[in-house]
Amino acid sequence: MCCGNQREVNIFCPLDCQYLREARLHEKPPAIDPKGLPNSDIRIYEQFLRDHEELVLFCTFTLADAALRTPGVVDSDVLAALAALVRTYRTSESGLVYETRAEDRVAAAVQELFERSLADFQKTRQEKEGLSSFRNAEVLGVLVFLERSAITNQNGRPKGRAYIDFVRERLNISQEADTRTALVT
Repeated sequence: MCCGNQREVNIFCPLDCQYLREARLHEKPPAIDPKGLPNSDIRIYEQFLRDHEELVLFCTFTLADAALRTPGVVDSDVLAALAALVRTYRTSESGLVYETRAEDRVAAAVQELFERSLADFQKTRQEKEGLSSFRNAEVLGVLVFLERSAITNQNGRPKGRAYIDFVRERLNISQEADTRTALVT
């Protein structure tokens, strides 16, 4: 099967594939209407991102790590996990405690790994550093930022991992994490 026209459609390409890497250099991102982005009522300003840089970096790294550790994950799974997380934090902001779970098992696995890491991070901040936990509204803002980033940096292919690769490269996460995933699948 030719990976030229089946790349990330029928073929699950490893992130270090030289042909995939070359194709990404020439790929045009899908057109996105900013008005059509989910959670458009939540405004994310640069100052918010600067003020919460530690949380943004932690969540971005944790999301990428969870994706790379979950066998068979693609960008749509990451988006589904983020959507479920956003719904959960939105609900908590209204005073209700209701956890939304991603319907797909792969997305649910990413969500679970992310939630566990975030809980551990919050606990460590409180116990060892004497810092307060991040407020739900702050976590919600970061999750919405990540969701928008995922939407704008994915390629929309059924087996596409352009967003996962985008984050992995920006954070300089080693290929070893992806290799662990590839060995399991």
